Amino acid sequence: MISPSGCGVFGVLRKPGSQKIDGNMVIKAIDAVSYRGSDKGAGYAVFDREEGNVYHIKAFTDDPSKTKRYIEEQGLQILQEEMEGEIDGVCSCNYKVSIANIAQLRKAVRNFNDMMWSEKRGRIYSMGRSLNVFKGVGYPKDIAKVYNVEKYSGDMWLAHTRQPTNSPGHYPYWSHPFSSFDVAIVHNGDVSSFGANLEFLQSRGWGGFVGTDSEVMAFLFEELLSEGLTVEEASKILVNPSRRNGVISTHHDYLYRNARLDGPFTAIIGYDSGDDLYLIGIADRSKFRPVLIGEDDNYYFIASEESQIRLVSPKAKVWTLSPGSYFIASMKRGIVSYGRTTEEMESFSSPPIFYVKEFDVDASKVGYKDLDQHILGTGKREVKVVNVMGHRFVGIRFPKGGLKVRLYGVVGNSMANLNENNEFYVYGNVADDCCDTMHGGKVVITGDARDVLAQTFQGGKIFVGGNAGNRVGIQMREYANKRPYLVIGGRVDDYLGEYMAGGAIVVLGLRSKGDKTGNYVGTGMVGGRIYVRGRLDPGRIGMQPNRLEVRRLLRALELGGYIKDINNDTSYLELMNKLEGESRKYAKRLFEEKVGIPTYEYRELTEEEIKEFEPIFDEYDRDLGVKAKETLGEKFTVIKPLKG
Repeated sequence: MISPSGCGVFGVLRKPGSQKIDGNMVIKAIDAVSYRGSDKGAGYAVFDREEGNVYHIKAFTDDPSKTKRYIEEQGLQILQEEMEGEIDGVCSCNYKVSIANIAQLRKAVRNFNDMMWSEKRGRIYSMGRSLNVFKGVGYPKDIAKVYNVEKYSGDMWLAHTRQPTNSPGHYPYWSHPFSSFDVAIVHNGDVSSFGANLEFLQSRGWGGFVGTDSEVMAFLFEELLSEGLTVEEASKILVNPSRRNGVISTHHDYLYRNARLDGPFTAIIGYDSGDDLYLIGIADRSKFRPVLIGEDDNYYFIASEESQIRLVSPKAKVWTLSPGSYFIASMKRGIVSYGRTTEEMESFSSPPIFYVKEFDVDASKVGYKDLDQHILGTGKREVKVVNVMGHRFVGIRFPKGGLKVRLYGVVGNSMANLNENNEFYVYGNVADDCCDTMHGGKVVITGDARDVLAQTFQGGKIFVGGNAGNRVGIQMREYANKRPYLVIGGRVDDYLGEYMAGGAIVVLGLRSKGDKTGNYVGTGMVGGRIYVRGRLDPGRIGMQPNRLEVRRLLRALELGGYIKDINNDTSYLELMNKLEGESRKYAKRLFEEKVGIPTYEYRELTEEEIKEFEPIFDEYDRDLGVKAKETLGEKFTVIKPLKG
């Protein structure tokens, strides 16, 4: 039995001059993460551009003759029809039609879906000039077999493996991808703004939805484009950035307030504009779902896990989206938005090492459920494993101490969870949730670590040579004589040390010229220490009130006679350093009742701190071949819980 893990997604767009993308590549990439889904749905969308005013319409129906007759009654000329297959009594019908204009097609689709879906008897699920969708109930390989997906090639593909959450999984209507007039989408997560988004579409005359958030997202994106927005403007609205950042104009913010998405999601969107193809990846502002971006000489990639990209392009450059951002690439324009700043892009690690001459276990011949057993089966205390490709849960079955494992490649989710005194050396990158509730031992990662690294970490050492992702070191703690140390050579994203209760985190930013952390550093921390090399913008520390709220607080305190002569542009943390007595208590009660905001100093390390960190940095340098110890003489931003 395959354990559920949340949906898996994949997208790829070819560059000009490159070969068409073969269906086998896409099947391979999505099948690699079939454990993220279930047998309740999977699918593919391919964009293969043709000339002429010809559209492809695909429908699920229990009455093919009625569907054909209704399409013709709408004034659409059927040039070619094909019955692709039948799943649980539901036929997938493919029609190649000639249309007078897009308005005619929109009306036909709207009327058909309103009528047929009211009786749950049919639905047009794909419509586009170059778009063809294949989906149904089953795993990715099952659906590929039904539609002979390996025989197709195209300019752009999307793929999905489904873990049903809010809608049934026993009929193909609810499988992904979803499509709306030259747009296809696959996504992982739950959109909590579904009601508001649905109302927005209904206000534009749309109805007859199956009740799945992915479908609503597809129609939202297409509707925004039809109202004159650019691809980038539509992407910004869907991502729903914080109003503090002013990314969306005030006019668009109000007009499209119900088109903004909320909740945990990542999504891949494919779009044929008529003269160009676009591949788009978006992530919610808290980035609760994984998404990786890749690029090589021939293709652009978006995936749930790095292993999907590495399987088809081992040397690709790979990076993550920053929270609340979007990646856009087109065939003609290249990369429009990286989803990262230039400085951040330069800091991601090079492709990992997969193979060395002498080894004990070849992971390419072992499934992830059996890898631990093969490692233990060698009978050695030090084991070398090559060709690791997304293998998850490595180390879960290890004994409580004495084992040293060297892993070459891309390690999957949840490595070294609950580790007690074993050592892991990763020559490459690790996926999400590494070192969860680790009690002791050591983990060394030469490359990058992804999101939720070192959650509830409470003993031992974790050394990362490259970057780390979102929510790193959350709920870290220490007890008795156990103090965990997490040292990161690159940069991190948002929520570093959230609800931290003990231990020490050091972010060196050795590879990054820009900001070394994202936002909300130390939010809600009650213990422990965070050290960031160099000066950290105080606005990135904790979940602070915005400037307007601080100014209102200043005015209230001034009117109450508590303060005077304080600059209106003072940040909240700077203000707290100046307030005393009742005014300080009032501010804390107003803004920190639910989530505490830490304090900070920008200074050189004390003699006691240098004495504590010298052996840690000596070990870090030996393991990673760097000279991090030299930074101990520099200034750090030191973040601690705010007392009193």
